[in-house]
Amino acid sequence: MKSVETKRLIIRRMAETDLLDFLAYQTHAEVLQYTPVEPLTSLQAMSFLTRQAIVEIGDDGGYIMFGIYHIGDAKIIGEVSINLLPRAQSKGEVGWSLHPNYQGYGYATEAAQVLLNYAFVDRKLHRITSICDTRNTASFRLMERLGMRREGHLRQSQFIKSAWQDEYIYALLHDEWFPNLA
Repeated sequence: MKSVETKRLIIRRMAETDLLDFLAYQTHAEVLQYTPVEPLTSLQAMSFLTRQAIVEIGDDGGYIMFGIYHIGDAKIIGEVSINLLPRAQSKGEVGWSLHPNYQGYGYATEAAQVLLNYAFVDRKLHRITSICDTRNTASFRLMERLGMRREGHLRQSQFIKSAWQDEYIYALLHDEWFPNLA
């Protein structure tokens, strides 16, 4: 995906120069509370950003992340990502992370809409899913604002912070994103 500019944001590929902004939200306790991962070290983060800056997604699929660049504050405030399955399956899973200081202003919705357009228009996918911890109200409300529907409640499906947690799975079809084109 080429960089996409909205009124307040630029959704773009991450670069090594984004390291400090990336670490600011990726290591934040509020961001990590619903994930099974530990905070990244600077070295791990730099290695990840280096790979993401050049990754190309072919027919076999793969994971790609885009930074959410706040124009007014001139910095990365979060990310949106997509894990694409092999092209023949025409499916992908989306996700997002946003620094807590920028939550509640519609930035995640704005960025996720750009990502869904990329998935459905550029990648021509048929189906997009997203999964979140059932305690992560902000994430599943975002999915609902995007028009995604809850398809399931996965009981004790993720081991997070020494306990089994439930997850919700949401989905959206191409024809639901573009109802007038169906």
